[in-house]
Amino acid sequence: MHKGATMGLREAIAIASDPASVMERVLAEALVLVPSAEGAVIELCTKRTSLVITAASGNVADSVGSVLSVAHSLSGLAIRSGVTQRCYDATTDPRVDTTLAGELGILSMICVPLRRGDQRLGVLNITSSKASAFGPADETTLAGLAHFVSSVVGAAVDLASCTSELLGPCPIVAAATLGHGHLGGSSEAARARSAFVANVVCPGAGFDWAGRDRIEQALTGAGLTIVLQPIVSLSSGTVIKVEALARFAAPPARGPDRWFAEAASVGLGRALELCAIEHALSLLPDLPKPLRMAVNAGPDTFCSPELLDLLRTSTPGRVVVELTEHVGIEDISALHRACKALRTLGAEVAIDDTGTGFASLSLVLEVSPEFIKLDRELIANIDLDPVRRALASAMVTFGNETGAEVIAEGIETAAELEVLIDLGISYGQGFYLGRPGSLEDLALLLRAGAMSEAPRVIQPPACLSGAGRGVRSGAASPAPRARPRPLELIKWTAQGGTVSHPRRSQPTQPRELVLLRSRAQPNR
Repeated sequence: MHKGATMGLREAIAIASDPASVMERVLAEALVLVPSAEGAVIELCTKRTSLVITAASGNVADSVGSVLSVAHSLSGLAIRSGVTQRCYDATTDPRVDTTLAGELGILSMICVPLRRGDQRLGVLNITSSKASAFGPADETTLAGLAHFVSSVVGAAVDLASCTSELLGPCPIVAAATLGHGHLGGSSEAARARSAFVANVVCPGAGFDWAGRDRIEQALTGAGLTIVLQPIVSLSSGTVIKVEALARFAAPPARGPDRWFAEAASVGLGRALELCAIEHALSLLPDLPKPLRMAVNAGPDTFCSPELLDLLRTSTPGRVVVELTEHVGIEDISALHRACKALRTLGAEVAIDDTGTGFASLSLVLEVSPEFIKLDRELIANIDLDPVRRALASAMVTFGNETGAEVIAEGIETAAELEVLIDLGISYGQGFYLGRPGSLEDLALLLRAGAMSEAPRVIQPPACLSGAGRGVRSGAASPAPRARPRPLELIKWTAQGGTVSHPRRSQPTQPRELVLLRSRAQPNR
C-alpha cells in the first residue's frame, strides 16, 4: 500500500467544529473594521478569576496562552460590568494590567465583553501600540457587535464540546469507540450519523468522505489491477513497448479517469497515481526483454521525489514516464528538474495527449520528450480529415527535427492505420492493434507473432522495408511506395464460462485476447 496523508470523517468534523477557526475569522474582520487597530485577541473565561488569551492576531499574535486577572485588568472590568471599556494610555491607566500590556507593547485598547445572558464568555480586545489610537466611534461600533460575536464564539465553543462528546476526548478513546472514524462505530448507521454531522458542520464533507473512503480502499490494492496495451512499430510490426493502465473492479463501475479525478478531488491524486505505478512496476521483471513499460503520471506525481524512489527500486532503464494533464502546470522549473532526474536514472519521457490544445504543444517545447503521443481526438477519422492529417504530419516533421519519436494513440480502423503509416509515424497503439490485457495475454500475443511466417506480431506491408517519410536525414532514399495492406484484427472473446486454448492443457478464466495478423491481399 502506498503511504499517503489521509483525513477521515472524524478529522473533518473536528476541524470544521474547531472554535479556533471561528475566532480567527472574528479577529481578522475586527482588524479590517477598525483600521487603526494593530492587534486583536479573544480572551475566554476559564475560571471566575482569570481570562486566557485563546486566539490572537496582528502584532500580538504571540500572546496566546497569556493569563489575565479578572480583578486586576481592563478586560476583567469589562466582563464584570458587562460594559465596553476603552483605554487611551496603558502606562497611566490604573485599570490596566500594566505588566502584560508592557510585554505586548500595548498602549491603547478597547475591551468588548462577550456574554450570553448571565454567563461570562470572555472578551474581544482590540489593541494598538500607539496612545489614543481609538475614538468613541470605534468603541460604539465594537460594542454594537458584542452580542453577535458572543453568539458566534459561544456557538463554536458549544459545537466543539458537542462533537468532542461524539468523537471522544482523545485519539485513544476515539480509536476504541469510532471504528474507522465514524461516530459510534463502523456500522452503516454509524456511517450515516457521521455523514449527517459532517454535512451540518462542514457542508459537503460527507460526500468528500465517501469518495475518500473509496480511494483509501483502492490504495490498499483492493480491486486495483494493471493491464498492458502493446505499442507497435508501424514499420516492422513488432511490439516495442507496452503502456501500463490501471483498472478498478470496486464499485461504482466507472472508467479509470473518473477514479483518478475523484482521488485528486479529495487530495489523494498523487497517492493513487503512485500506487498504480508501483503495481505496474511490479510486473516489469516478468515483461519480456527488451520491451519497455510506459507509466502515466500527472504533473504533481511527475515532479515528486516518490516517483524517483519507485523507479530506483525497479529498472528505470526500461521505463517511459508519460506526462498527462497538461493544463495548470505553473512551475516549469520543477518540470525541468524532474525531467533531468528521470533521465539521469535512465528513464525516458513522453508527452501524452499531444495535439489537442496549446498547452500540450507548449509542453513539448519545454520538455523535449523522447516520445510524442498524438491524442485519440487527433487520430480519429484522420483518413477523412485533411486538417488532422496536416497536423499529424507537422508533428512527424517536428519529431524528426528534434529526435522525438511519434506514437499515434487510439487507432481503431484499418483506414486510420493506413494513413498513419503513409505519414511516416513510427509507432501506434489502439484497439485495432491490440487491446489492453494481462501479462499472460501479452505473452500469447508475442508467441503468436513468433510462430507466424515472419518473427513479428504484425506483418508489415511490403512497401515498408525500413524506408519512408519518417526516415532521418542521411538515410538511404526510400524505395517506391506501394499502398499499405490493411491489418486484420482477430479477437477471441469469452462471453461466459471458461475458455480452452489449443496451446493450454487447462482451461482459463474468461478473458479477451487480441492478436494481429496481416491479410494476404494484393496491393491495389
